[in-house]
Amino acid sequence: DNDSLKRNLNLYIISEDNRGKLIAANDTLKQNLKTWLNKYRMLNDTVDILDSHIVNIGMDFQIVAADSKNKFAVLEECLRALRNKYSVHNYIGEPFYISDVYTTLNKIDGVADVLRVRLEQKTGSNYSSTDFDLDAQTSADGRYISVPDNVILEFKYLTNDIKGSVK
Repeated sequence: DNDSLKRNLNLYIISEDNRGKLIAANDTLKQNLKTWLNKYRMLNDTVDILDSHIVNIGMDFQIVAADSKNKFAVLEECLRALRNKYSVHNYIGEPFYISDVYTTLNKIDGVADVLRVRLEQKTGSNYSSTDFDLDAQTSADGRYISVPDNVILEFKYLTNDIKGSVK
């Protein structure tokens, strides 16, 4: 039975613009990818090339600086570290580990404690319009955000989208 050998696969893709921001792939890229895949796929396989949904997120955190340190210098170092870490995009469908944010911040000299890390979906004219419920996708223990296979998370404007405060 040939139907039992037939596979229908979805391939989700994304592109970057000249500033490194995520955008939907253009038709030429999709056609070139389809041509290349056709050389290597099994005869009974079909591959649908689909756009990944972009979800723009923002982060707000609060730390406690060690008494012996300049708290504003510690905060700036935290912001720099997180903006550097998230300047590289996650993969499509890759979970976002909130616990990694805590780990990154706790490794910074002068951070006595991380009080909270909050993520939110960024919306508006400069952000994607994809509807995504961060709370529903956050694990029960609050350690990670589950991301569907057709979604990619992005901090679009690192300076504006990653913010922090210090006590």
